[in-house]
Amino acid sequence: MPKLHVRGDKLTVTIPAAIREEIAAHDGDEIEVTTEDGRIVLTAKETAERHPDIDAALAEAFEDERAGRLSPAFETAEEIQDWQKTEEYNKFIGKE
Repeated sequence: MPKLHVRGDKLTVTIPAAIREEIAAHDGDEIEVTTEDGRIVLTAKETAERHPDIDAALAEAFEDERAGRLSPAFETAEEIQDWQKTEEYNKFIGKE
């Protein structure tokens, strides 16, 4: 396993590329530094807290996509308004 090198008076630590890729660490990410039984432990830190309502909405959207419940692509607002007047739209929103 590659060794880490501490450089300069700021104690910058270089993490080998293979390990950065494994933990999906990118430039600017925060990494939590702790100690455990005399060892230094680096843990990738999520920068944003997850929100259960957002996770639920995303899960529902992905299920809709997998089930083919997608609207057609539109180029203009007028195309959307025209589609909303169709039977296809009523079926799409469950208003049959």
